Amino acid sequence: MLNFNDVEPDNNTGEFQLIPNNTIARAVLTLQGGDTQIPEFGQGNFFKSSSTGKRSKWLPLEFTIVGGTHNSRKVWHRLFVDGDKMSERNVPIAKEIGLKTMRLIIESSRGIKPDDNSPEAQQGRQLNTIEQLNGMELCIKIGIEEGTNGYEDRNRMIAPLTPNQSGYIGSNSGQSTHDFGNGSEFNPPVTQNQNQSVNPSGAKSPVPNWAK
Repeated sequence: MLNFNDVEPDNNTGEFQLIPNNTIARAVLTLQGGDTQIPEFGQGNFFKSSSTGKRSKWLPLEFTIVGGTHNSRKVWHRLFVDGDKMSERNVPIAKEIGLKTMRLIIESSRGIKPDDNSPEAQQGRQLNTIEQLNGMELCIKIGIEEGTNGYEDRNRMIAPLTPNQSGYIGSNSGQSTHDFGNGSEFNPPVTQNQNQSVNPSGAKSPVPNWAK
């Protein structure tokens, strides 16, 4: 018999508070994995593919906030790398945008300014495989995505921030979270795990038109 009487009850009221829009925080990136391998990005099924017959493919990402009022909260992002709509260069628009986002992730994590073309910076932008993104700590801006098809609103990553951008938090800055949703509030680190986050209802982000 399994006896759960000695397990502490969950006192969570069930109320889910979203992280304020435009919050900036340090976060650790986790590759969630998928069902599809794209050889040019290395071996491993890190990508997911559309189940509707579309060409869409994306890299599912999870970000865990490090420090601050929102310590250990999680936000998600679908980084599209393929789609049916093509650019003038006959490249999927989703791929062009996805590669730019990957570059920003690397630059944010490694403290590289986008206009730095020094040999050290160029080397820092190189990866052997997409798997090297896993575990990177970077600075991200967080937004609120409106729920669709009965799902509730949820947080998502708006964009990685690089050292040249206002609000960027470096790894050695001693700062954890900036909240620009209400004025310009700085939230100092806390020692306890507060507001543990969940992915509400397993909601999925809608596929943007350029990724379809």
